[in-house]
Order: sequence, then structure tokens, then C-alpha cells
Amino acid sequence: MTQSPSPAAFAAGFLALLVAIAAAGCGDSGGSTPTTPTVTLPPMSVMLAEKSLGSATAPVTMLAYSSLSCSHCGDFHTSTLPALKSAYIDTGRMRFAFRDFPLNDAGTAGSMVARCSGDNYFATLDALFKAQSSWAYASNYTASLKSVVAPLGITSATVDACLASTELRNGVLAIKQAGPSAYSISGTPTFIINGQKVIGAYPYAYFAGIIDSF
Repeated sequence: MTQSPSPAAFAAGFLALLVAIAAAGCGDSGGSTPTTPTVTLPPMSVMLAEKSLGSATAPVTMLAYSSLSCSHCGDFHTSTLPALKSAYIDTGRMRFAFRDFPLNDAGTAGSMVARCSGDNYFATLDALFKAQSSWAYASNYTASLKSVVAPLGITSATVDACLASTELRNGVLAIKQAGPSAYSISGTPTFIINGQKVIGAYPYAYFAGIIDSF
């Protein structure tokens, strides 16, 4: 004759069964391992292409060698470039091209994130220069940079993927390294206006005088 288990033994066995069921329920129903969504960056050829404003047939071309962590570069970009854009770029008189010349790791990171922004490149530059004091000199500049670009729709995951790209980093540094050999660039901001070198963030009138001379 089979002996029934005692109430205490039955309770212990039932509790063990519940624990086993709860453990089996952890994870998704299919038993697969959750995956992190993949971030798709623009093609490298697009990210490393020259970034410019204005007509390709404009009679004047201004090349701006600049660092996103350079305060004088920020002054030019936020105070002088808007007036030059209105008077010369938007009217077809001048083409403006931004050349990366990062001075430190923060500047390199800023350049990389801007190049990862696709069609929002110059909007991203504007945001980074305007908020320069809040991220470029921060101890954790990556976290601060993420806060600046988030309103532009650039997610934290996109920034992480962007900064993890060795090919993009090398491409940005190659642009910088080409400056000294092409135009003897040694600091920022440095401008090449139809071959004429201008070192420093001068007021609008100074640049206008040079542009009007061509």
C-alpha cells in the first residue's frame, strides 16, 4: 500500500515546483537571447565627404580649419558666420567649407558626431558651437555632448556607435593632417579665402573686405 506524503512534505514539494516554474519563466517566450538594436550610420563616403554651404560655382571659396573645442572658432561660427552666410553664401557669391582640425579628444568627438548626423551636419555644428561651454570642457564630455545633440534626434546609441568607429576617427584626423601640408595650418581658426590665409576670428567687416576684393 502506498503511503501518502505528510502535509509538510507536500507543502515543500509544491513550493519547489513553484520556484522551478518561476525560474523557467525568466526571459522571452521563445527562449532566444535579447539583442541590442543595431545603429545604422551614414555611409563612410558620405560622412567623410567635404561639408560645405553655398554654390559650387561661387567665385569665392572660404575654407575654415576649425576645432569644435576652440573658443575663438566658436565665436566666429556663432557671431560672424551667420552674417557672412546672409551676405555672401546665400547670394551665391561665396562657398564655405568646414575642415576639421580638432585640437583635443573632445574636439575630435564633436567632429565625429557632426559627421554622423547626415543631412543635419551644419545644424549639429551650430548646436555644438553654441553650447560649447557646456560640453567641450567637461570632464565627461561624451555625456554632455549627448545632451546637446539629443534635441536634434541624435540618440545616445548613435553617439556611442559613431565614437566607436575607428575608420571615422582616422578619417577626421586625416582631414586635420592634410591641413599643414596643403596650407601650413598650425592652429585654429585658420581660413583660406581663394588662396589667401587668414589666421584668427576677425569681425565680419574684415572678412567682407577680403571677399569683396575678389
